[in-house]
Amino acid sequence: MNMLARAYNGLITGLAIIAGLMLAVIFIGIIADVGIRTAGFNSLQWYSAIAEYCLLFSTMLAAPWLVRLKGHVVVESLTLAMPPAVRRVMARVVYLLCIVLSLLFVYYGFVEMTAAMASGELDLRSIDMPKWILFLPFPLGFSLIAVEFARYLLGFDSYYSGKAGASESL
Repeated sequence: MNMLARAYNGLITGLAIIAGLMLAVIFIGIIADVGIRTAGFNSLQWYSAIAEYCLLFSTMLAAPWLVRLKGHVVVESLTLAMPPAVRRVMARVVYLLCIVLSLLFVYYGFVEMTAAMASGELDLRSIDMPKWILFLPFPLGFSLIAVEFARYLLGFDSYYSGKAGASESL
């Protein structure tokens, strides 16, 4: 089991690194495109599509890592006003809801991806790309998000910090 946990942690971290590299590609591409236009040459026509694709993929690839690191915004004022027992139940309900919603995105992303594969439809921009590739990060990213929230649900950790004055953590 330890090897499986290490492999999974490596996957989550690796996807986050890839997402970070995609953001670096966007950053460098913007600088290059502006520099080229400033020098009086034509803009990189294909770059806009690449930047859009990178934004989509980097968001979905980094999301499970952000859930792991509790990097999303959480407002804990409501939970801090609850008794500790109610707070624990509420946290579990929220985790379960996050898992269900994530799995819905997995399902619909997979449905859209397979439909786009079957139709052979293309995303026509400055770069023609099979449309199914645009749906690929949804089942992948949201599956891993569901796993991350399942870790919280099973008690491996808590998403809530309790740092805003709670006397007892979840």
